[in-house]
Amino acid sequence: MLALANYSMKGPMQAIIAVVLLSLLSVWVAPVGILAGAIIALITLRINAGEGAKSLLWAVAVQIGANLMISGSYWPAVIAVMEYLLPVYVMAVVLRETNSLAQALQSGMLMIGAGLIAFHLMVGDTTNWWLTLFDQQLKPILDSSGVDFDAELIPGLAKSVTMLLSAFALVLWYSILLLGRWYQSVLYYPGQFQLDFHQLTLPQNTVYAAAAIAVAGLFFGQDVRLLYDLSGIAIAVLMFQGISVAHCLVKQKDASSAWLVGLYILLFLLPQMMLILATVGLLDNWIKFRGREEMQ
Repeated sequence: MLALANYSMKGPMQAIIAVVLLSLLSVWVAPVGILAGAIIALITLRINAGEGAKSLLWAVAVQIGANLMISGSYWPAVIAVMEYLLPVYVMAVVLRETNSLAQALQSGMLMIGAGLIAFHLMVGDTTNWWLTLFDQQLKPILDSSGVDFDAELIPGLAKSVTMLLSAFALVLWYSILLLGRWYQSVLYYPGQFQLDFHQLTLPQNTVYAAAAIAVAGLFFGQDVRLLYDLSGIAIAVLMFQGISVAHCLVKQKDASSAWLVGLYILLFLLPQMMLILATVGLLDNWIKFRGREEMQ
């Protein structure tokens, strides 16, 4: 993939070719969209926002055209654009202008927060909206396929779908952006990505707001669904600072990278690890786990 990233930097045409191929392939293999988004981020960061926008438009055109030919619907393309491409481009522009991973993360948080508020205003009761969608779209498919499921669990899951999707979107967008930044570092500034990520520190006002929303969501989220959904974003934002702390400490202590592998395995298996890492990220603003010299 580094070879593809390097190829995309050889000129405007090569960049467009790389994005078009990845975007087209992602229509059949969705995770490839991650690489398309990362290349768009790389183009934006390395060249300029205009060239990044051109590559984004080509990716969008390919997505729409391919999906219309295959399924006759453009909605899968809209989902792909919002999942891998457009938000990553916006965050890449912010990163290019500010040279701050924290500011880019904050921009992602604001985008999803605005989207959540709009979603709640449009549908009202989000739990009922998801239940209706399940009954009309998914349940007939499951019934016709003979898939056995516990119907009593569905209402409980419907309460958490919006929050989980929002947190997942932020994690996905920012991870794609970090991949693009890593490409840039490996190709042009070896070692710089590690230094930048180890110094990831959110602005104090963002930390206070995220902490307040996360705590309020945990205690009052059952009664105020929007607050509950926003708390997932707040926890995800603080989690990234916690992950930065973990990476930095492993480097400072010259510890084995197996510690980080174990951390990511636990994060994948135990959702509670998000809250633990978010707490570490929050406390880092006062305890300074990484030390003063590392942050300078």
